[in-house]
Amino acid sequence: MTVSLQQLQTFRAVVRNQSFSLAAKELFTSQPHVSNQIRSLEQHYRVALFSRSKGKIDLTEAGAALYAKVNVIVEELQDAERIVGDFRGLRRGSIRIAATSSFGNHLLPGVIADFQQQRPDITVLAQVANTDRVWEMLDNDEAELAITTEQPPKTRRLTAEPFVADGLVLVAPVGWELPDPVTPEVFAELPLVLREEGSLTLTVLRRLLGDHEPTVAAQLTGTAAVNEAVAAGVGISLVPESSVDAWQRAATIAVHRWADLELHHDYVLVHASSRFQSAATSALLTHLRAWADERRRRGPFDS
Repeated sequence: MTVSLQQLQTFRAVVRNQSFSLAAKELFTSQPHVSNQIRSLEQHYRVALFSRSKGKIDLTEAGAALYAKVNVIVEELQDAERIVGDFRGLRRGSIRIAATSSFGNHLLPGVIADFQQQRPDITVLAQVANTDRVWEMLDNDEAELAITTEQPPKTRRLTAEPFVADGLVLVAPVGWELPDPVTPEVFAELPLVLREEGSLTLTVLRRLLGDHEPTVAAQLTGTAAVNEAVAAGVGISLVPESSVDAWQRAATIAVHRWADLELHHDYVLVHASSRFQSAATSALLTHLRAWADERRRRGPFDS
């Protein structure tokens, strides 16, 4: 028997989802078909690729070794498709880009809109995810590019380049009287709306507070939820500057100065180190770099 690309892609999907049924959904096929594909692979290699117990599946040692090779094989074949497509003069295409929430929800939509005005022939598929999921998407060829606030782990075959900064600002409900500037002592005494654990904004906020214990009014997932709570009068918070424009225009959130400090997120632009870049991906990379250059020229805190 010859191992087929379809069998390898099925094997990869089962590992990624840790489930035969979820792999079948991802591949738009039936669970019995997925099971048959895996069974054929195991018969071909004469080893068990998965251990199965109590409804849970795990890779065997042989399965883990195969998975490492399969990822390389599939990536090489997909790169070959892109290379041949570019040699044919393929101008149309799609690009998948992943971003963490602050950039993905507030800055990326405008960047994509500008790009697609220039290149309506290229479709950009964007997904907002947490940092771990972003790395996974790049590893699994689910995204060609990513924008995050963290450098990729050294264990991954990813390249990062400095991108842009986004200011962090102190926000409060309109009408609240706050001193200018706000000090850590004052900040700790006011009701505070926090981001979820793992958020870089939460890490920065805790560093600013130092030994001061905050008065926590709420802890919410995502910048949008935090801004909603601040606008509703729940408390104050620290959020990316790019997220507050609409709230300021609606006069529901006021921006205050934090103890004479300029705070910001530093974003990085990430892509796979060894993967071939299609013409469409190269076009978006060029646009992103030009956009970042213009934003740096204006300054990270310009609106």
